[in-house]
Amino acid sequence: MSKIRTVCTVSWLKTIYFNFKYLPLKQAIKLPVFLYKVRLLKCKGKVKIVSKNIKPGLIKLGVNTVSLYPKGGSVWENHGGNVTFKGKCEIGNNSSISIGKTGNIDFGENFKCTAALKLASYCSITFKENVRLAWEVIIMDTSFHKLKDKEGKLKGKPYAPVVIGRNNWLPTRAMVLKGTKTPDYTIFGAGSILNKDYSSNPTHTVMAGSPLKVRVENVWRDVDDDKVAYKD
Repeated sequence: MSKIRTVCTVSWLKTIYFNFKYLPLKQAIKLPVFLYKVRLLKCKGKVKIVSKNIKPGLIKLGVNTVSLYPKGGSVWENHGGNVTFKGKCEIGNNSSISIGKTGNIDFGENFKCTAALKLASYCSITFKENVRLAWEVIIMDTSFHKLKDKEGKLKGKPYAPVVIGRNNWLPTRAMVLKGTKTPDYTIFGAGSILNKDYSSNPTHTVMAGSPLKVRVENVWRDVDDDKVAYKD
């Protein structure tokens, strides 16, 4: 997408409202957050940008980045939680972000999701730097429901923090559930279900299968050099 087209498709009234609603004046006047066809269901809680390079469009929410998802709008729903952006962040269209009163999301520097992200935080979700998400990824730090044993006693907690390591790649239709923690420099197979602490696994691996196992070692995705040259 060209820079001109990107600017022309910004929802300017919502963009201005969002920036001045959430950010201090010195940041808000620079319009660091661009909204693209985003439905603002709830605008409570707090949004913070922690970066030395505050500039227009540093953060893009709902931007159309892939032709396979051309028209769908996105959703922002904050019931009172906290969201922190630590630098450049781009979240594609057809995405929904829901933050509960006790929710907390930290987006690390250089975060990008192409389209159709479903992100729900009612506890804590942390993305370290250079995280990449493909289409239709679901991430939740809560199961939204309690479980009890036959005597009526609570079984476990229905929520737990999620931590996604630096330089992680979550491909199409990956599902990340409460309590997930991942090592740095890890690639996951399409359709993977992540539901526990994997942080003791080695870095620079591909994890896939059910249950998840290390399938390939000594590999990583260089987000600054990963374009594929196709030939007939």
